[in-house]
Amino acid sequence: MFAAAAPVLALLAAATTHGEEGGNPLLRVSPGLWIWTLVVFLILFLVLRSKGFGVLIEKLEARDRAIRGAIDEAKLQREQAEALLAQQKDLLDRARKESGEMLSSAQEQAGREKTRIVAEARQEYERIVERGRAQIEQETRAAVAQIRQATAALAVDVAGRLIQKNLDQPAQRDLAARMVEELEQLERR
Repeated sequence: MFAAAAPVLALLAAATTHGEEGGNPLLRVSPGLWIWTLVVFLILFLVLRSKGFGVLIEKLEARDRAIRGAIDEAKLQREQAEALLAQQKDLLDRARKESGEMLSSAQEQAGREKTRIVAEARQEYERIVERGRAQIEQETRAAVAQIRQATAALAVDVAGRLIQKNLDQPAQRDLAARMVEELEQLERR
């Protein structure tokens, strides 16, 4: 503070040491200048008071109203933004809840579908196994029928041979043993 006042004090000291005639004319004290300065200031004050201060005050009040309006509008917009934010959070929570429910429902439906597909596969497996068994049984019957036909043909053939030859007992046993071997070979095929 003293550093800023030092140049001013130095100028005042210089003005008083040079006398009234010399030195800086702005620093000289002149009663006539004081009176004219006071008169001009009063006239300017009265003119500004009658015309300028009203306009200046009106402008300042309008600016004050505009600032208050902007503050009120900002508060209103902030409240609306907070309300929208709360609404968005609520919507987001509901969407999360719905997506969780949808996921749970989809998992349950997938479980039911899996159970249904497994049941259908089991039924299809049982049908295939049953068809296989039926086919095996049918082929077994066909093979047994062929064996019977072959056995009957062999029996007829053996009977024909026996009739053609009157065989003795060891020859008949030998013939019967060969027939059994032939039957066994047919069964193996």
